[in-house]
Amino acid sequence: MNRLRPPRPLTAVSTALGLVAGLLLLALMLLTVADVVSRNALGRSILGTVDISTLLLVMVAFLGLAAAEFDGRHVSVGLIEARLGERTRTALSGLRALLLLVIGGLMVWGLAEVLFSAVDRSETTNDILRLPTWPAKLVLLVSFALFFVVAVWTTVLETRAIKQGKDVPPSWAEAAAVDLDAAVPTGTRDHTEEVAAR
Repeated sequence: MNRLRPPRPLTAVSTALGLVAGLLLLALMLLTVADVVSRNALGRSILGTVDISTLLLVMVAFLGLAAAEFDGRHVSVGLIEARLGERTRTALSGLRALLLLVIGGLMVWGLAEVLFSAVDRSETTNDILRLPTWPAKLVLLVSFALFFVVAVWTTVLETRAIKQGKDVPPSWAEAAAVDLDAAVPTGTRDHTEEVAAR
């Protein structure tokens, strides 16, 4: 049986980074609450709250990129593509994969340059603690690199599904265990419900 699914390590890393983003968001929330309580009760803020919050916010915002792409949570509009023929949709998927590779390569290269520059110059935040900025920039680099890998991979899977005449699943997380050779052909009304039920 030919199962179309992203590699398990890729999904595991994406999910793990999404969970880390959730934990960091919780830490950010607790720090903010503690800072507000400290200001009201003691009349002073917790030292370095601005620095720590800024770095945590950057990490929270980008660590979940790959997981969101894998789960199909990014905004997408398929009004035109759904009306196109199989060949046109396949060509558009190929073009999308190529654009993702080019843009992803340029962004990862640029972010790597920014990271190396921050490490070389020992760049720090401007507030009291003078925390190094390279950890947040490393998170940006890893998050975008993984996002583009997941985006290209899911685009390839979508292209293969279209070529086989199958419906593209609403998210590859839901369809990870779906055997697309046994799936209902394109145009069948209940296919999305069948994928979601599995």
